[in-house]
Amino acid sequence: MKTVLFTKPVEELKTEALAIGVYEDDYSNIEKFDALSDGIITECVKDKEFTGKLYQISIFRLKNNIKRIILVGLGKKEDFNIHKARIASGKVAVFLRDKNIKDFSMIMYEDFNPYDSAYSIVEGVKLALYSYNDFKTHDDIKNIETFTIIGSGNNFLEIDNAIRNSIIISDAVYIARDLANKPSNVATPSYIAKRAQAICKKNDIKCKVLEKEDMIRLGMNGILAVNRGSDHPPKFVVMEYEGGKETICLVGKGITFDSGGISIKSSSKMEEMKFDMCGGAAVISIMYAASRLKLPYRLVGLVPLTENLPGGNAYKPGDILKMYNGKTVEVQNTDAEGRLILADALSYSKNFNPKAVIDYATLTGACVVALGSLCSGLFSNDDSLADKILEAGNKVNEKIWRLPMYDEYKDEIKSNVADFKNIGTPGNAGSIAAAMFLKEFVECKRWAHLDIAGTAWTTNKKDVLNPEGGTGVGIRMTLELLKNWKK
Repeated sequence: MKTVLFTKPVEELKTEALAIGVYEDDYSNIEKFDALSDGIITECVKDKEFTGKLYQISIFRLKNNIKRIILVGLGKKEDFNIHKARIASGKVAVFLRDKNIKDFSMIMYEDFNPYDSAYSIVEGVKLALYSYNDFKTHDDIKNIETFTIIGSGNNFLEIDNAIRNSIIISDAVYIARDLANKPSNVATPSYIAKRAQAICKKNDIKCKVLEKEDMIRLGMNGILAVNRGSDHPPKFVVMEYEGGKETICLVGKGITFDSGGISIKSSSKMEEMKFDMCGGAAVISIMYAASRLKLPYRLVGLVPLTENLPGGNAYKPGDILKMYNGKTVEVQNTDAEGRLILADALSYSKNFNPKAVIDYATLTGACVVALGSLCSGLFSNDDSLADKILEAGNKVNEKIWRLPMYDEYKDEIKSNVADFKNIGTPGNAGSIAAAMFLKEFVECKRWAHLDIAGTAWTTNKKDVLNPEGGTGVGIRMTLELLKNWKK
């Protein structure tokens, strides 16, 4: 979709549809557009056909260069905010796309500063219009081809910068959604590693891929054990963006399909286990956006990739593994595999001497039980980092809830035959036990773990900004976090 900024008088605009946001019971901002509609807008408002109720949409057909006017309700003026602006913009875009309208324009929201107004509109439109069609063979897919923002020439640079940044970040979300939505017979460890390499090469990011032989030499026995049931070799993607001196390390779980292994899952919804690599997809996408935005930090992205399948050579409950950092783990459940590959990756992060480490993982069903599909779970050994993450999440409306990591929870992962076991007592603080396990493999004093098991994909058809499938959760939050890292 092409995005254009138009700063001339609206009377000179040529578009299939012009969208105007209108507050409930406050129609002052539409009077200047009434002449374009030959009084139709005024009549509609007078007859209360359109009231400005939040997200209400009315469409009027015209006979001039502006073929249609769309009124979208913004609700009460005092209640309207940036997130509602995103949703309103997204709902207009989807409404018009579904009517097979190929281009439309939108007036900027007047009560926000120019940057925030333009940013929220583009972000809402882009996120809402995402669709995954790689395997659809029919040719009747509807798409918006051109989107125009109507703004003031006095704020051209500010608006143009907002459009650029919003497109970069939305494109990063698209990258993650595309990777997540691909079937696991396509998105194998090798495929995702090659995709990461291609993205890095195009955006001046260093990238190397550790192969199975490298992992054997390094003693990454967590990743190697999980991989033993698969015919696809494991990969470990290491990305480095050199934007500054301070190093921040991002680690993403990359299980490209999780059957549970020998501790096999129920067949119900097992097809969704292709989404178990969403943490890794988020890290690849953040690295892309960081480079495009020229963030002033050194970012290191680590993504261990493997399938978790049963087989004659698969790892088994009762196995004991010696991990990359030398600690030993008793495997009590092969479906608690994500923490094993993350343990090796988190331990490996020490080689880059990071000031902070953040990991992203679809880690536990227990987190879904606790928080549902609305919130990601946050665990951290540093209050200031946790507070920054919560603040960034609030800014972009990615809801996050911090859970405790009291020392007493460590008893949940003690083993009688090894240093630790890879699962706690069933039904007892499972997401916390998983976080306590990960903590044993982190040397950095500023570490945060995001359990995105409930938020990484969605089947909710009512969330206009997150169409069904992979959501790209964590990307927008992290880029907001990095934008304000020094504050």
